Amino acid sequence: MRTVQLVRLDPVIEETLMKDSTYIEAMAREDWMHVAEHVHRLVGRTLAVQPVSVDKLEWCGYFVVDQETREVVGSCAFKAPPTNEGAVEIAYFTYPGVEGQGYATAMATKLITMASDAAEVQQVIAHTLPEVNASTRVLEKAGMTFVGEVIDPEDGRVWRWCVTTKAEPSASPNDGPATSVGNSGAIEGPPSVR
Repeated sequence: MRTVQLVRLDPVIEETLMKDSTYIEAMAREDWMHVAEHVHRLVGRTLAVQPVSVDKLEWCGYFVVDQETREVVGSCAFKAPPTNEGAVEIAYFTYPGVEGQGYATAMATKLITMASDAAEVQQVIAHTLPEVNASTRVLEKAGMTFVGEVIDPEDGRVWRWCVTTKAEPSASPNDGPATSVGNSGAIEGPPSVR
């Protein structure tokens, strides 16, 4: 697996990105090729200088660099702070041109590890399209387990994945902002992607 570093860029660069309407529109459309182009245009493909190091956990987004090559390879995030039930959702994307090289698994694993160290987190969840795809394999490799199909208020019908970070009898893998789907109550797993 690749070794990645989660970083915050210089605040001026991050502020410039957040004010760039084309970047914001590309993020909203999930047009990762254009997102990557904007980031690379501002910072280059490889970080020549040391970025702002992530010294403490923040429930936010991070840029991701390959620790060896210093190439900016993607972004990942905690979508929001943990819920009252102790669930936190992760998201990640690998920039075009570096997909399929282990970066997504490294990002998901890093986020899970960071969240596991937080006292308030009982479980880490993630959502994928409701079909076997590269993301389902990434989450399996990162140690997550398929929980079931749910309706997410933002994304519609999705598959939910979960890893429990601490034993907590009141926590359920279905905690979080989604509604379970299905009439039998049984959770049908995805076909094996191994």
